[in-house]
Amino acid sequence: MTHALTALRVCVVLPSGTRGGAEVWQERVAATSRRLELDIVTLAEGAAAQAWRDLGTPVTVLSTGRRAKGAASTIVRLAGHLRRSRPDLVLGHGVKAGAIAALAGHLSGTRPAWMRHDDSFAGRPVQVLDALTDGRIRAVERLLTGHVPETVAVPDSVHDPIGRAQACADLDLPTTKGVRRVVMATRLVPYKGVDDAIRGLTYASGWELHVYGLPDGAHPDEDERLRGLAADLGLTDRVHLHGPVEDIGRRLSAFDAVAVLTRDDPDSYVSGEAYGTSAHEGMRGGVPILSTPPLDRHLGAAALSVPAGDPRGVADALHRLEDQTVHRELSDAALDHEQSAHAGHSTAALERHLAETARRPGAGLSGTTRISVVTTVLNEADGLDTLLTRLREQLGPGDEIVVVDGGSRDGTQAVARRHHDADPRVRLLEAPGAGISQGRNIGIAAAQQDLVACTDVGCHPQPGWLDAFRAAAADRPDAGLLTGVYTVTSSSPLQRALAVSGYPFVDEVTHPTPLTRLHGRFFGRSFDATMPTGRSVAMTRQAWRDAGGFPEHLATGEDVTFGRAVARTHPATLVSDALVTWEQRPTLRSTLRMYYRYGLGSGHSQDPLLLRRDALRALAYPVGLALLVRGGPLGRTAALAGAAAYLAVPIRRAVDGPDAAAVTMLVPAVAALRDMAKVAGAARGLIDGTPAAPDTTAPLMSESG
Repeated sequence: MTHALTALRVCVVLPSGTRGGAEVWQERVAATSRRLELDIVTLAEGAAAQAWRDLGTPVTVLSTGRRAKGAASTIVRLAGHLRRSRPDLVLGHGVKAGAIAALAGHLSGTRPAWMRHDDSFAGRPVQVLDALTDGRIRAVERLLTGHVPETVAVPDSVHDPIGRAQACADLDLPTTKGVRRVVMATRLVPYKGVDDAIRGLTYASGWELHVYGLPDGAHPDEDERLRGLAADLGLTDRVHLHGPVEDIGRRLSAFDAVAVLTRDDPDSYVSGEAYGTSAHEGMRGGVPILSTPPLDRHLGAAALSVPAGDPRGVADALHRLEDQTVHRELSDAALDHEQSAHAGHSTAALERHLAETARRPGAGLSGTTRISVVTTVLNEADGLDTLLTRLREQLGPGDEIVVVDGGSRDGTQAVARRHHDADPRVRLLEAPGAGISQGRNIGIAAAQQDLVACTDVGCHPQPGWLDAFRAAAADRPDAGLLTGVYTVTSSSPLQRALAVSGYPFVDEVTHPTPLTRLHGRFFGRSFDATMPTGRSVAMTRQAWRDAGGFPEHLATGEDVTFGRAVARTHPATLVSDALVTWEQRPTLRSTLRMYYRYGLGSGHSQDPLLLRRDALRALAYPVGLALLVRGGPLGRTAALAGAAAYLAVPIRRAVDGPDAAAVTMLVPAVAALRDMAKVAGAARGLIDGTPAAPDTTAPLMSESG
């Protein structure tokens, strides 16, 4: 039986108390999402906060004010909120909320993302914010500037329109013949150009203007200003300023035109409308659009272009719409545009991007993909019994476990056959002489399913391990490689020191701090989607074939080399929910022997990245010692600073865990011994050169069972 992964927990930061386009956009996402669990933070009290309370969503108000001091205080308070609530992600809407969310996210160890709805603060502020965040969302493709990774365009969802007669009835609009109506559904701020539409009516006598305005706290007198303007121009009977109407977008079919007249005012920080939700909602109902640049270019033949800040231009466009042929052509173009522009499910695209950003692809999903699990064994009867017992609990209909035995003589095969008798989904393939890589290739070739997961004896797949791969495959059907994660067990200070200095920690990939990010980037001790281990990984059989299978000439490091080969032609994604625990080697000697073999694999693989890391390790110790002995004060300071940077994360881990004092004292020596063992192995591997591929004709015995 399969189960859905837990929902993706997202803290959403909204820029103000105003309930504008960004806020309504997020409300629509919440209404259609089944994967997201939201926690709302607003940077001011107001209509936005109240709307979320009415929906039953938790709301926290962190007022910033207008001064830098207030923003700094908000960042600290938001960081505290994130530490307490521990979401998977923090998402800021707009530049202000995005910047506060990004900085608070880094302070609290929460992955940040931001949503750009318009051209606000274009240029350097956007570039800086992109650099500070892990996920970047744009309201429209034209805002996808440059080559910033992990960026996606997610337009607002557009609801199906209500028929014209019903829409008129809902809005209490008389169906008077000969009256043409243009509508604006917008926030009441000067740069939205409502005053241009009012002035335009002085040149277009056959039209009425209806404005459904969302109040904005920054311009509380805008409604009064617009009413005064209409009165001064003698247009009170033709200008109708309404309050906001919920789901007004579905009722725009009541009108003959929708106007989006955003202009570049000096104090607006925008250079035009980026998306225009009301425009797309009107087009969904076949209503022609009047638009200022640059939105007009995005809408193409569905819109009449109006120069920004030009009332006569508004009137000229309205006059053109009085021609029934022009009106019909624009209406048809609007319908055609919307059928293509919103063919996809925007909420699904957003959910997928946020889950990927949080390193939890598949979060909130229940995948149905059938999986084959392949494990290779040699004289591991007790460990195989434990592994198969755990794995069978996770199997669904059509799943299977393929055990490839390399010639065991201790009863391992008998264990596999016993499990097969109890559950035919367990299969045993005998391949005497086959090593790990060859065994995996034999198992994958014989697998019945296209998605294949691998793990090893000595690993304990946690509940939901297979379901995590299933859900990730459903979320990312394009991915050829799904890299799971692992955590190591430790029962003594020595093992704990080995763990904190030698392996990545899962919570540092899901909740990274600036220190762990830098440490992982410079020293490579972090989970990487393109560098899996055989302990927890899944791949499609097509990706396996395209990579040429696991490299059979490598005795160790074959999994990393295979992953890098897959990633050259197929997308790879990290699945932090696919967790196994792994038993460390019992002694220091056996652990150092393991690292020596890892280094041997690096040397044999001839992989430039792996060899470069080992070369840096080989140089760091003699250079550091030389600086300490003969480098003078500056040299000694540099050596100590380098050692402190290298050991900072392991020591922090040690301090936070059991036996803190003993583990901390062991960390430097353990780290040095581990590095030297790996360097020695890499040097030997380079001297040996790439080994010859083994004989691939090892007989595959008849399948047991």
